[in-house]
Amino acid sequence: MQEDRTEISVKMLLSTLLLSIVGPSAHAQSLLDQTFLLDMRSGSSRSNIAAALSRGGYELDDQTPIDFADWYTARFPDFNVQFLTSLNPNLGAIWGFSTGERGEKYRIYPGMWIGFIYRYEITDRIDWTFSAITMLGGDFKERDCIGDWPDLGGKQKVNCRLATTRLPPQDTLAFLIRQRGTRETRATWRFQIRF
Repeated sequence: MQEDRTEISVKMLLSTLLLSIVGPSAHAQSLLDQTFLLDMRSGSSRSNIAAALSRGGYELDDQTPIDFADWYTARFPDFNVQFLTSLNPNLGAIWGFSTGERGEKYRIYPGMWIGFIYRYEITDRIDWTFSAITMLGGDFKERDCIGDWPDLGGKQKVNCRLATTRLPPQDTLAFLIRQRGTRETRATWRFQIRF
């Protein structure tokens, strides 16, 4: 339920942003003229979590092999696009989106990039720049499995990766990975002298 609300909120934010930029006014056209592609890439640090989880596997009691790559590999990786809209010569808005990603045992929810960049010119040859960007939404959530332990009360939820360990099934759930999209937040301070 909370996951659906997050996804709906991100979609509403993206729609509102696009409508505000692509409105019929001359100001909106001016903003579009000042908008540039800043970054476009496949994958993210959240995708790297799934890639790390995809290594390994185990055998079930009936000797059925389980390969984690089947669970933690996405058909379509998370795709990120960021734009820079110049608001004035010293200030820009950074915005964009993340498509999210899905594998059998995890999901990266879509998200929206939002940030800014500010440049201050000290002299003709010296300036400093500060930028910050964060992700709204884009959470990584690992899913559980249902396993059957006749000695422990039958079918129970378990962390899929830890199903064959000595831990009781309910204790493995604490090791499910949950990461917020804000883990992608970054800030940069740059001081530049031109010779």
